[in-house]
Amino acid sequence: MKLKFKLMLVALISGAVLFSSCSDDDEPVVFVVNEEDAAEFVAVILSVNTYGFSSNAIRFSEEVADNLSCGSQTQDSGILNETSSDGTISYSYDFTETYTYICDTEGGSVSYSFVAEQQLTTLRSDIDSDISGIWTVTDIDNSEPSYNLSGVYERSSDRDSKTDELPSAFITVDLSFTDLKVDKSSGDLVGGSSQFELSGRQIDTDGQLFQGTINFSDPEATEVVFTDGGTYTLNMRTGEINKTS
Repeated sequence: MKLKFKLMLVALISGAVLFSSCSDDDEPVVFVVNEEDAAEFVAVILSVNTYGFSSNAIRFSEEVADNLSCGSQTQDSGILNETSSDGTISYSYDFTETYTYICDTEGGSVSYSFVAEQQLTTLRSDIDSDISGIWTVTDIDNSEPSYNLSGVYERSSDRDSKTDELPSAFITVDLSFTDLKVDKSSGDLVGGSSQFELSGRQIDTDGQLFQGTINFSDPEATEVVFTDGGTYTLNMRTGEINKTS
């Protein structure tokens, strides 16, 4: 089965998230997430084209590591804006990051942390997210072809529909990982695995919980495995995700 991640979030926002209808008795509208919806949101939080987790790894490789010196401690902040070529998708990513270069470890290591607010807009929905990460990155200054990354990445999102009166949906995703490989030249995640936990709910409901493992080897064929569920292959550059089993 193939899930097209069309224009980042369109599939997820316009049709993948399901809701029950209101009855004449004004029963509450219930937010429901199935495994395919969860897989698409994993694509959202990983992909380059939504400035997800992969983009943070690329930024570290291209911007942070190249400007570090032994013993330096630095803070940076900025706002990144992007709009799709047809104008239907846009995001604003407002971040603050701190990093400290530690010299007394072999190859050097960096303590890297960041917080960000992201506003993601489509024709049908607005998604506001609070994002944070705390990483330790090693093999900074040696001949290894990749950095070694360990830490956590957390994202909490509030989705509001612009086309109906459905209630807000709250989706949180937590990643925890040890010894991920980040290619020094490209910033691509090319090795290691991460555990993930995704929950989706409407206010005053228990919601749904999904857990699984993300196996990184090829940025165009990252494996997303749901615990007691299906397996998906994700292209982290385009956001396209396919169910393989």
